[in-house]
Amino acid sequence: LSPDVPRILCLDENFATGAQPTGDAYVKAAASGFHAVLSLRTAGEGIDLVRERAQVEKAKMRYFNIPVNGASPRPEQADEFLRLARDKANHPMLVNCASANRVGAFMMILRVVDQGWSEDKALEEAIKIGLSSEGLKRFARDYIASQKLQSR
Repeated sequence: LSPDVPRILCLDENFATGAQPTGDAYVKAAASGFHAVLSLRTAGEGIDLVRERAQVEKAKMRYFNIPVNGASPRPEQADEFLRLARDKANHPMLVNCASANRVGAFMMILRVVDQGWSEDKALEEAIKIGLSSEGLKRFARDYIASQKLQSR
């Protein structure tokens, strides 16, 4: 997948992350055993999401889109991300956005909320994935804090 998915990172047997896939990325992902693709891009980013869905589904994978505005991500989008990421039928899943910045934030949330990672360890991985925006880091931390309050 490497040349077709910028910033590709295979995190574990369930998740790979990256920036916007190009070329034969979806065919290669399917051939590598991926079951689903989750894009965090919005239609206003100059990407044809309908065409992307068709490419992914033609490669016999499930396609999901949570249109996250990087400047104003919403908690319900993180809820939906966790719901899709928890569904074993979607594993392994390729999670992408334009630069992997949003992907890093959402994976950080998954690691802490679902997998019990420390925030520091999850943030370290998120930065490797592509998280660079202070706003998205704050969103991830706030969401994690709200989940900890709810679970008390």
